[in-house]
Amino acid sequence: MPSHPGSLIRRLLLALRQVFQAAPREAALLLGLLALGGLLPVAVLGLTRTLVDGLARELGRGSLTLDLFWPLAGLALAFALDFLLVPWVAFLQGAVNEKLTARVHLLLMEKAAGLPDLTPFENPSFHDELQVLRDQAPYQPLNLLVFLGNAFRQGITVAGVLGLLFSLAPVFPLLLLAGSLPQALLTFRLQKGVWEALLFGAPEARRMRYFAEALLSPEGAKEVRLYGLLPFFRGRYLEAFWRLHRALWRARGRQALGASGLVLGSTLATALALYLGLRQALLGASGLGSLVLLLQSVGTLQQNLYGLIQDGGMLYESLLYFERLEAFLALPPALAQTASKAVQGFEEIRFENVGFVYPGGRRALEGVSFTIRRGERLALVGENGAGKTTLVKLLLRFYDPTEGRILVDGVDLRELDLDAWRRLVSAVFQDYGRYALTLRENIALGDLEALSDEGRLWEAAKAGGALELLERLGLEALLSKAFGGTELSLGEWQRVALSRAFFRGGELLVLDEPTASLDPKEEAHLYRRFAELSRGRTVLLITHRLGSVQMADRILVLQKGRLVEEGTHEELLGRAGVYAELWRLQAGLYRSDGDALGSGVGA
Repeated sequence: MPSHPGSLIRRLLLALRQVFQAAPREAALLLGLLALGGLLPVAVLGLTRTLVDGLARELGRGSLTLDLFWPLAGLALAFALDFLLVPWVAFLQGAVNEKLTARVHLLLMEKAAGLPDLTPFENPSFHDELQVLRDQAPYQPLNLLVFLGNAFRQGITVAGVLGLLFSLAPVFPLLLLAGSLPQALLTFRLQKGVWEALLFGAPEARRMRYFAEALLSPEGAKEVRLYGLLPFFRGRYLEAFWRLHRALWRARGRQALGASGLVLGSTLATALALYLGLRQALLGASGLGSLVLLLQSVGTLQQNLYGLIQDGGMLYESLLYFERLEAFLALPPALAQTASKAVQGFEEIRFENVGFVYPGGRRALEGVSFTIRRGERLALVGENGAGKTTLVKLLLRFYDPTEGRILVDGVDLRELDLDAWRRLVSAVFQDYGRYALTLRENIALGDLEALSDEGRLWEAAKAGGALELLERLGLEALLSKAFGGTELSLGEWQRVALSRAFFRGGELLVLDEPTASLDPKEEAHLYRRFAELSRGRTVLLITHRLGSVQMADRILVLQKGRLVEEGTHEELLGRAGVYAELWRLQAGLYRSDGDALGSGVGA
């Protein structure tokens, strides 16, 4: 990774831009206080020199003259300011950190959720980058402020001390820099190597987090205990740990050995500077205060220079984080959004030879052609992996087809205004959301502009089967245990998701396995009311439970990404093809227990 000054300055400016956009007033005031804090040690050195020279002149008089009073007063003020700055710098750092951290989280949320399609989430590098940025968002802004503040203050101190020494003799700052700078720069370079080892070891670090999460998360708790998975995941965690640890061990070893090798040269250069200063004082070329200044400057310069390098090394990681953040935010969407044709409804949606291959190379659909007519109830069936959900994703334009096209009243879907098109659609997905919000909010997410319309909320809850839940808990009940609310069963959550879809009121209703978490009784009740619920809407029902599709106007059968059959329930049974075989297999599962699906099969 490049480390020349231009690259470092560019990264620094990127980070500072985010800081000042988050909290411009607080950041400017913070920099001012840090600059003042960096100048205070320089002022103390200068005032000490003046005081010592005055004491040497007034020695033996026994009285405090005005020449001594002002340096003493200045030192007292400098010490007071040094203590006074500490709480106010901490106050401003905290304020800026809160705003910067919130800004980083908001930028990540806006970028990830604002992408119009799902294509980036099929890319492992995008997912990894988002994971790293999200994981480090809680602490990298604070690291940036702390290490940048320290480095800024120490840099001002170093520059001020070198300026004072230059006023004594140009040779003094040159000697001290010759003794300290090479070691400091080597320390920075090796420190940078440690951080790069950490960054390049990020996959191992992510594996460690993953294996730890597998044991710590409640989702896997039952299988971990039933199958005795602790030794397995513990072993995988340790494998990743030792690979990362060995890389860091080598980087830190080079850092320690390199720094040790320059100690002798640094010591000799410092000793030479002190010898020349003492000789100059003894020859009367400079006062006693100048010698004291030189002695104090050696410690101050080395302390701040090494502090600057150490904090600069720590700052390096934060600068890389903000550079990665900027690059992530600049990623262009994979889905073109130049189209702006308005759409307020439709009469017909036509798939023409549609094919789709996921970014990883897996083909999901090939040569699919069919039509959805306004007001029609269309069922899409097939085994798992047949391409049913992929077809829905294309219809909602989460992806664009790899081949063929989707036409809405003769217009390519890619030419329509995307937001306007999606406002026409309501859906229940397999992986529906379970939000730690009130029951009112969970339902009203389908149309937040009508959040206060309680009449619509009750109607939607009735349509989605959540009426009993609403009567029992009330609209303001907080759901999910995440914040102390009521935890629902999977079936109850699915009824809430169904209610949310009905609350939206779109012209096209997409139901992707809408009863997967419902028991047979609830499923049968929902489908008995299917005609009523779909009145005035176009419905696309995706399911692998064939007992629920008899009320559909048409049934499409997908197999391995191809549309192999199309017709009504009776027509497809009469053809004795794929649908009839699936129907026969499922009917055999239910004849013995006579549940809701079984009764549908026997009809």
